[in-house]
Amino acid sequence: MGKITDMQKGARNKDRINVFMDGEFAFAVYIDTALANRLKIGSELSVEEKERILCEDGEKYALACAMKFLSYRMRTEKELRGKLSGKGISEDCVERAVKKLKEIGYLDDREFAGLYAQELLQKYGQRVAVQKLMQKGVPRGIAEEAAKDAGQEEQIIDGYIVRLKQKHRNEEAGKAKQKIIRALMAKGFEYEEIKRALRRYEEE
Repeated sequence: MGKITDMQKGARNKDRINVFMDGEFAFAVYIDTALANRLKIGSELSVEEKERILCEDGEKYALACAMKFLSYRMRTEKELRGKLSGKGISEDCVERAVKKLKEIGYLDDREFAGLYAQELLQKYGQRVAVQKLMQKGVPRGIAEEAAKDAGQEEQIIDGYIVRLKQKHRNEEAGKAKQKIIRALMAKGFEYEEIKRALRRYEEE
C-alpha cells in the first residue's frame, strides 16, 4: 500500500494531475480519471489499484496524444505507433488507441497512401513513389496499388523530358540522351517507360 501525500496540476498539461505517494512522484493522470477514482491526499492505494488506474488512464492519454499528432497531418499506423511509443505509452495502450482510431476512420493506411502517392508522382516515378510510401510504413501491396491508381506517370515523365531536352540542348545528341535517361531513372522511372516517352517526344 502507498499513501497519496500530494496532488499537483501538471505544468505543461493543465488537464493532468501529478500524484505523489509517500513524498515522491508516483504517476500522472487526467483530472477526470482522478475524480472518477476519488483520488485525494490521504488516500491509500494498493499496487493493483494503481495499475488499474494507470491502465484506465493510459488509453485516454494515448488517444489524446494520437489526436494531437494526427491534427498536424495524416500518418501511417507505423508512424503513429512510433510517436506514441516515444511518449513512453505502454504497448497495450498504444494497441487499444490504434484500434479505436482505425474503427472511427482516423487512421487509414490506404487513404494515406492514395493521397501521398498523388503528391509523390508529381516528382517521381512509380518505383520511387512505392519506396517512399513503404518508408512511411505503408505495406508494399497498398503502396503499389496507390502508386498505380494515382496514374499520372505519363504526364510527369513527358514534362521532365521537355525540361531535360532544354537543359542539354547544346550537347551532342547521343550524350544528351544518355544523361536524360540517367536523370529519369534516378527519379524512379523504369527504363522501358523512359524509352516510350522519348519515342513519343521524337514522334511529335
